[in-house]
Amino acid sequence: MKALLSILFATSLHAAVEPGFVSLFEGPNASAWQQSGPGQMKIANGIATCLSPSKWGVAVFGSRSFADFTLKLEFKGMKTEFNSGVWLRIPSISGEINALAESRYEVGIRHSSGGLGRSTGAIWGLQPAFLDAVRTGDWNEMEVTVSGQRYTVKLNGQTVNDFTGSKSLSGYIGLESNAEGPVQFRNVRIKDLPAAFASPAAPLAMIQSDANQPRIEVIKDQGPNATEWALTPLGEAIPADIRQNLTFLREDLLDEGKKTAKASPAAYKLASDYCDKLLAALDQRELARVNAGYRSAQADANKATSNQALDARRNYQMSWPQYAREESQRSALRESETDKADVKKERLKVEWATRATQMRSYLDNLYRQFREAMR
Repeated sequence: MKALLSILFATSLHAAVEPGFVSLFEGPNASAWQQSGPGQMKIANGIATCLSPSKWGVAVFGSRSFADFTLKLEFKGMKTEFNSGVWLRIPSISGEINALAESRYEVGIRHSSGGLGRSTGAIWGLQPAFLDAVRTGDWNEMEVTVSGQRYTVKLNGQTVNDFTGSKSLSGYIGLESNAEGPVQFRNVRIKDLPAAFASPAAPLAMIQSDANQPRIEVIKDQGPNATEWALTPLGEAIPADIRQNLTFLREDLLDEGKKTAKASPAAYKLASDYCDKLLAALDQRELARVNAGYRSAQADANKATSNQALDARRNYQMSWPQYAREESQRSALRESETDKADVKKERLKVEWATRATQMRSYLDNLYRQFREAMR
């Protein structure tokens, strides 16, 4: 009887997982978690408790890595103030904790009386949550969808973040342990998304920024996201108002630096320079698109060429075989010109990708200098 109840209980737990999702806390998966760095994760009765006596560490699900996926879970802070996070696309199941942290993205789980608003749901260190939807003292539902470089976070049914990244396209999942307060997790489950899963382009994070947030903080939080937009491949669309947003942000930075500075003059100077370079990158991208678009339009014109001239020449003295031969030659010529245009268009895309790689290195370095000035 006891064995039967155990089977029924296990079956009911498995049935609770939505179709396509796999529980990471049941069966063999419950023992697949490996600790990296300080702290530990204990799983009992389907609930994991992550805690650390000192610095933070992370429990990594080591059975396999994930590329595109949807991760769902519930969490609850065990104290009024708590700190944890969900690590995404960790490059390895082991290694020095700081190196692992540098290479992954983290969705923050934190509540503090120290004024760290919009921390839960933040892409930690890069983009705050759009709103504070965390429930203290209760279970919270979180859903994270990762597709390509887009990271979408929902908290208790509300979208709190939509972020465009630039790091690895696959990796391991982890749950952070932190000395600032233990956090519990339950119903952790994941579903792979097909490689062809298409998600529309995320809106520029700047559009979502809090109007009361200092402009210097906006560029600090959302600069890397703006870089990704500025260096987007030619064949992909970007929101039309990005340039306008960056222009307004640059002017607001100048006003804020003179009237109500929130950082050093050097930080404001670097932030303004960073905006200038982002705007220049957008201008270069638009010029490359114009060139590629011209080639595309030329190809379309060639494809649309009619046989009108050939038909005008046709008369009773031109035999059908001769007409067919000239029409075939003309068709081959059109196809050749179209192929040439397509090749040139692809070459322009490759040239932009090469130039974007060079600009990324420069922009990333300028952003690092700005962050140093902010410390």
